[in-house]
Amino acid sequence: MAEHILLMIYPILLMVLTFFGAKRSKKGELASDFMKPAQTKLIQGAACMAVVIHHLTQHISKYGYANKGPIGIFNYIGILFTAIFFFVSGYGLITSVYNKEGYLDTFLTKRLPTVLIPFCLINVMGVLLLAVGLGVRYTVSEALSDIFGFTLINSNGWFIIEIVIIYIIFFAAFTLFKNKDVALLVVSVAVLLLIIYSYNQGHDANGVKASWFKGEWWFNSTITFIFGMVFARFKDAISGFCNRHYRIILVITAILFVLTVAASIYTVIRYGYYIEGYVGPVKYGKLLTLISQMAACIVSTMLVIILNMRITLGNKALSFISKISVELFLIHGYFLEKIFGSVRMGDMTRFAVVIISSVAFTVAVSPVIRWIVNKVTALLSRKKVYNDTLEGAIAKKNREKMVKTWKMLGSVAALLCCIVFFSLTIGKRLIYMIQFSTETDAIADAKVGDVVKWGHFDTDRRPGRERLEWIVIKKDGNEICLVTKQGIDGCWYNQKHEAVSWDNSDIRQLLNSDEYYDMFSNFEMDVIIEKNGDLVSLLTTDEAMEAFNDDADRELDITDEAELKGTNINTLSKVDKWDMKGYRSSWWWLRRPGNEADVYAPVVTVNGEVAEHEKEVNRTGGAIRPVIWIELEK
Repeated sequence: MAEHILLMIYPILLMVLTFFGAKRSKKGELASDFMKPAQTKLIQGAACMAVVIHHLTQHISKYGYANKGPIGIFNYIGILFTAIFFFVSGYGLITSVYNKEGYLDTFLTKRLPTVLIPFCLINVMGVLLLAVGLGVRYTVSEALSDIFGFTLINSNGWFIIEIVIIYIIFFAAFTLFKNKDVALLVVSVAVLLLIIYSYNQGHDANGVKASWFKGEWWFNSTITFIFGMVFARFKDAISGFCNRHYRIILVITAILFVLTVAASIYTVIRYGYYIEGYVGPVKYGKLLTLISQMAACIVSTMLVIILNMRITLGNKALSFISKISVELFLIHGYFLEKIFGSVRMGDMTRFAVVIISSVAFTVAVSPVIRWIVNKVTALLSRKKVYNDTLEGAIAKKNREKMVKTWKMLGSVAALLCCIVFFSLTIGKRLIYMIQFSTETDAIADAKVGDVVKWGHFDTDRRPGRERLEWIVIKKDGNEICLVTKQGIDGCWYNQKHEAVSWDNSDIRQLLNSDEYYDMFSNFEMDVIIEKNGDLVSLLTTDEAMEAFNDDADRELDITDEAELKGTNINTLSKVDKWDMKGYRSSWWWLRRPGNEADVYAPVVTVNGEVAEHEKEVNRTGGAIRPVIWIELEK
């Protein structure tokens, strides 16, 4: 459509914003401002605007599901612009710590306020927007959690959380290790562990707030922080070599850029981060996607470096955007999602409205935020003035000794926290690996009717999740069907009282969401296979008849947590039969095969009978008894 083509005006305007007024160095000469702070700041400003276009494109195209023409490529290349932020951060830190004497003395007092104060102040604005503008009810603890970022009302805030963690790791390593190259290696390993940890956390459950370390944006572009550090450490050698062979390096980098970006887009579309191990022919599609995206981030960042060797950016508009890039990065999400997200308007109009309003609001609040940042930074960096007496000299020396001691203790504490953090992560993965091996051996030897363990779910009223028990109800070669021994949850079949099929039911959507996927480890998820379009399902009426010998076997006990959530229970009718042992039976949902819609959904009654027209779809209190199929190696 013509409107889709017209959307390309925004990337074109971004190109104009970036390169207007740019100057090219003389033939064979390295640009005089190559990778200097002023240049890297301008590059970040352009990257920030590209991120805004990326998020707008995701919004109008439903993350790539709706065809919006050529601008749709921005769905898949947002990581390339985030990679620039990570690269510049790593590059700037190493450049400073190697070249500035005493850089670490004021590192935390200058670096952290620069990102944390805008983050918290903009979160305050977000809380006010939700509470006053949208009527969201807040408790004091919830508001504080949102303001300080323990819960992310603004999903774009993930970058601030991650970069602060990396800053602390960086400070701890370079304080503890006098050999700077050793410290650089330690930081690189720590960042790699952070990537691995985030990679293994999966994704957010459906909801309005983002969680820490969940989602591929937490790790797919982080690798360029290490690239930035390494490039800064060997800048003279790398830039000298590239400058001497500039043309060939530029051609090779451009070709690699096209190939790696194309490969990353292909793997995201074909495999992605959501379907590894249970959809598609490649078992390690998630890992393949990560590798291809990291390669694209490194190569695209290298292309920016190569271009900056000859091209010096510089114009007032880009300079202005670069000065407010942090605030704009955090603010634009509110205008995109919370304010204009549900307002009907054309795509061209939406781009213009969100960009203009985001920039305008940022311009209005940025001076206040910058003023507060400067005041706090100055206060934290203030040094006490001592007189020239012996007493003053002793006091100064004692103070410096105390500061050095506390700095060392803080660094040790930070490093220990990192070690414990990553040890727990690796330990957790090792435990899951051992459990998976034990589970699969037991299931392989199990017979139909045996009880096995698989996954974790909250089954009692204590904190944490417990091992979940399943009944083997069918074995077909190396494919095994499991149903939970107990009812583990409870809700309606569909929220609205309307004729609905299984395919369109709310309960199907719930079962096939992160809320249920999260009960399985990555190892377990790898061998769960899709049946009829579902990874987690319910028994059909026929399957419920075949899987159990009689009505008594179909009677269902429910967990404490399921009872707490309001699942229907019937204890009185079973007092005599179960000798008052406290068993709680409940009716539980089945599914009707095919796409037949009905206002009633099939269930198994409290007495174990299969009934097709007893419970309306919106009846609350029905127990959920999930079903999965797993495929073990032959």
